[in-house]
Amino acid sequence: MNQPILVDRSKHVATITFNRPDQRNAISYEMWQSLGDILSDLDADTAVRCVVFRGAGDQAFSAGADIKDFDEHRYDSTSAARYAKAFESALDRVEKLRCPTIAAIQGFCVGGGLELAASTDIRIATKSSRFGVPVNRLGLTAGWDELRRMIAVAGVPAVKYLLLTGAIIDINDAIRFGLVTSAVEDDEFEPTIKKLTSQIASGAPLSARDHKIMIQRLSVEPNTETLSEEDFNLQFRVFDSADFREGVEAFKAKRRPDFHGK
Repeated sequence: MNQPILVDRSKHVATITFNRPDQRNAISYEMWQSLGDILSDLDADTAVRCVVFRGAGDQAFSAGADIKDFDEHRYDSTSAARYAKAFESALDRVEKLRCPTIAAIQGFCVGGGLELAASTDIRIATKSSRFGVPVNRLGLTAGWDELRRMIAVAGVPAVKYLLLTGAIIDINDAIRFGLVTSAVEDDEFEPTIKKLTSQIASGAPLSARDHKIMIQRLSVEPNTETLSEEDFNLQFRVFDSADFREGVEAFKAKRRPDFHGK
């Protein structure tokens, strides 16, 4: 039996692949639970500097939650709350992962698939990809944190349009809404992902970590005057790192820096 989630590590890059191409890489309840554990392990591995999420094949990043789970895991408000705990825990881990994350999108990216993509830092999609959150066709609502993440990416008007119409939009609207960072032709997709992961992995991992923390804080509360002293001083802690000294020395010597995350 094929593993529903594949994890590949190559140097400093980890790739997580939803491996159910016959179901458009729909994510089951058990997969949401497994994803949380996988991300916890990757977060603890300081050798990992970038995590890529993608779907098997070229037809779908993910069609979202597996409809087959509704009979067993989402049949009333109590079971839905239990399901949401696993689902939201996984998305929270994606959002708060120490290192940068990329959603490599080919084909359909809808429902929970789009909500997962919205939890990543960068979203690269092929021009033939399609996006949407058609939950109104199922008579259910998106959760508070799902909405928060999508609003942070696409803004209130776009999220209202997606949720209230249930529309499946093309790449042009996805770019206009801000759902996609960059769109590429099919034959440019793999080289683009490879180049992007290389750029991220060669950068200073401590800088990436702290930038993610700071940006997340500012997205919730942009007023820096309310920062605690500890939070304010976060911007200075990399200056005590060996990576900072390596970066400066490499710049002076006009060579490529060799960062170790220390």
